[in-house]
Amino acid sequence: MCFKYVYHILLSLAFIFNANSSLSQKYPIYKNLSSIAILDQEALFTDTIWGKNILNEIEVKVSLLAKENRSIESLLETEELLLTKKRKTISKLEFDVLAFEFDNKVKQIRNEQAIKQRKINDFLNDNKKMFFEKITPILLSFIDELGVEVLLNKDTVALASTGSDITKAAIAKINSQLKN
Repeated sequence: MCFKYVYHILLSLAFIFNANSSLSQKYPIYKNLSSIAILDQEALFTDTIWGKNILNEIEVKVSLLAKENRSIESLLETEELLLTKKRKTISKLEFDVLAFEFDNKVKQIRNEQAIKQRKINDFLNDNKKMFFEKITPILLSFIDELGVEVLLNKDTVALASTGSDITKAAIAKINSQLKN
């Protein structure tokens, strides 16, 4: 009798499992996993010939601006010392007028120098933008060549194997294809 109950229980369970498995949703299993690579975009710019040339040009411009700023600063310090010495020999009203004019001159020079610095920054940003526009087709062709489906910036990746970083190979490819 016990065997009969066990038989019915097992038979019922078999029907339940069979019914559940036929109703369950099946997901496709992909045989090829997606190929993902990472790339250091900043290194693309700083380590390619194009980027190095731009950065050298920026360095020259910044150096010249810094030299100009030091020269202007020296002249303004001398002018301020002369103004301080005049303070003892002229009236307060005359001194206040001269001090006001000097302050305005300093503000104008600061604004002019800030504009020059912004132009250097704009030059860098414009060249970076142009660089990335020019390398996009090169990178697309390169990742197709490698069979890479997804390319991520290194800064957005938490962990990756060292073999997934294609930055150096991309730099070599860009240097060979991108002319100044």
